[in-house]
Amino acid sequence: MNKRLLHTSYTVLLMASVMIASSCSKILDLEPHNSTFTEAYFTNEQDANTAIAGAYALLRNILLTDNSWHVYGDVPAGELNINGGYDSGNSNVAQGLFTGLNVNGGSFWNWQKYYKLLQQINLIIAKVPGIPDSKFVVASNKLHVIGEAYFLRAYVYFYMSRIWGTVPLKLAPDLDANAAVNIPRSSADSVLKQCLTDLSVAEQNLDFGYANENERAIRANKGSAFALEAHIKAWKGDYAGCEVAANEVITKGGYQLVDSANYAQVFIGKSMEGIFEININDGQNEGIAINGGGNGSANTLKEPYIYGKSYIEWPVSTFYVNNMYKDSSDLRYRLFFYQSQSSEGQIIKYANISYADGSVKGDPRLANNLNIFRLADILLLRAEALNKLNRDGEALPLLNKIRERAGLADYNGTGDDLATVILEERLRELYYEGQSYYDLVRNKQLPVYNESFSAAQFDNGSPLGGWLWPVDPTMFKDDYTLKQTPYWQGKL
Repeated sequence: MNKRLLHTSYTVLLMASVMIASSCSKILDLEPHNSTFTEAYFTNEQDANTAIAGAYALLRNILLTDNSWHVYGDVPAGELNINGGYDSGNSNVAQGLFTGLNVNGGSFWNWQKYYKLLQQINLIIAKVPGIPDSKFVVASNKLHVIGEAYFLRAYVYFYMSRIWGTVPLKLAPDLDANAAVNIPRSSADSVLKQCLTDLSVAEQNLDFGYANENERAIRANKGSAFALEAHIKAWKGDYAGCEVAANEVITKGGYQLVDSANYAQVFIGKSMEGIFEININDGQNEGIAINGGGNGSANTLKEPYIYGKSYIEWPVSTFYVNNMYKDSSDLRYRLFFYQSQSSEGQIIKYANISYADGSVKGDPRLANNLNIFRLADILLLRAEALNKLNRDGEALPLLNKIRERAGLADYNGTGDDLATVILEERLRELYYEGQSYYDLVRNKQLPVYNESFSAAQFDNGSPLGGWLWPVDPTMFKDDYTLKQTPYWQGKL
């Protein structure tokens, strides 16, 4: 890694984060400070809120840029039959080809933007505890910001570890860029251990529920922290711990499944089902620009959902859809897809389109929130854990809650058959929500559901396997501690 890029200076990063934060709604809609960004910056509640708003805004920018949330979590799962004429790079990624001239390596191989976000988070963790309690309207507001920062740090490192496995573990901000040092990649086990340590702090500082309903799901709370803990422990194979954490979310979080008649609200955002999601408010100019520019494009949509768009970059895989949605009574087949049996089938989960220029319809914006965790996910994750713990009788009601909402009959199997049904229910329910690839990796089923991803490359989910992404070779220039992801050594 290049120290000058990885260890962004205190002043520059805070200024950048505030400029991003100033375009966002509610908690993210905070005015920039006129003071210089020095040691004196963190002095009151507004400073703390501005800083955490900047962290959320930076995270949003990372996940939306180049559709990276979906490129990492959906494209290699086999969900899509990407049109190589419009997007040859991601057409290769869908086949497990994470390298090559057409793959956007500069974006997808490079982790430096994550460390800019981590610098912001580490500043909050280092500085906000020193702000006097008297500078907050209530002392719990201070604890909440600290808890959010620890949650975000755990989330970012977990996200990175699932992409690259081993990553440098940096837990303090660099206030002097000249004193920054390169850090070698830490083992995945040590990274995940730190994530869980951070979450224990987050859970102590955060509360269930929301004092302000406008912040529902778009600011982390105790439910968000336990949901992340459940995912991390499932990823580690600690299903006993996963089951306990997921149960905390289900029984204490106050979340509710949205009924089937209002299913679209889940994807618009801030529903009672949402646990943590990335806020996208087109009214605050956050909506994703579709016809060029912005943070990405609606690759899965065209007319009649987007006026004047006659092509589709990422059509659905008819083979995958037919394999997953075999029951004609599954209402998700109707709600999630449009013309899925054609070569240009569309995913319409995220089809809340607005037009910035009104009736002209020349500047369409995608205005759905991005779901990170929601209740259906956690119900099915707990069912998976209970099945792994040989507690099938407890797993079945959780599975069947999701099936019943989708209009499917209850399932009553056990053992390995139940494990397959739970996995496939996750693949159906969470289609195109950034989860499927990791579900298949965790369950060691990736080559089964994406036949284009070779078993040899997957290596049964080994941490040395090619399911992990390579590291951008340009980062090696100024960092002699950095080593390439094992499978990709000599292949770039």
